[in-house]
Amino acid sequence: MALDQAIWFDEELCGLCFANPNNTRSRIRIVRLEGRPGKAHSLKKRIAPLSILVIEQYARIIGSRLMEIQEPMEGAIPVYKNLGLYFDVKRRFVKSVESLAS
Repeated sequence: MALDQAIWFDEELCGLCFANPNNTRSRIRIVRLEGRPGKAHSLKKRIAPLSILVIEQYARIIGSRLMEIQEPMEGAIPVYKNLGLYFDVKRRFVKSVESLAS
């Protein structure tokens, strides 16, 4: 069980993301989240928010309570923090996921 995202604008691939839950589905880990490098594209600065939104909804569907970004790039940490992620006491970069019933 995993979630793969390819984010397109017209015929232009703008970003990719891969996330998978742990065995108990209590946590979903974002293994890769990246925008297309190089020249600007139509979804520049929107790949992380779009990906986080989709992963958060998927996490709710499967019952995960936490999403985690595995090895975030240093330069992306401020972007992720603006999207609600934080370092927990175990130094994991996470975001709590509210259940669908909330």
